[in-house]
Amino acid sequence: MQKVLPRSVIESSARNVYGHPERVTPELVDRYTAMTVRAGNRKALAQRDWGGDAAATATLRVPTLIPWGGRDRLIPPEHARQFARDIPGKDAQRTVDAVQRFLVRTSAR
Repeated sequence: MQKVLPRSVIESSARNVYGHPERVTPELVDRYTAMTVRAGNRKALAQRDWGGDAAATATLRVPTLIPWGGRDRLIPPEHARQFARDIPGKDAQRTVDAVQRFLVRTSAR
């Protein structure tokens, strides 16, 4: 059985990555808690290269969206800018257009 982090630690972490910490709900904390015990997640988190690996990132050959919160206190927004610089052949306007179409469709519901 995996150990579960104390709820207060999970909630604090969630608040650190949300630009509007007041939007962290008990249900969201439940979701984060569930993710911490999902098979393989802790190992993957420990292996993550937070600074980005420019050589590996440069091998990406698929459309890539890099959503990142400008107020993220866990992983600095500069990492997103670095990923964007390192991904070859990106088309930022195409990505923005796709996101806007998605948002318009979902907000119309």
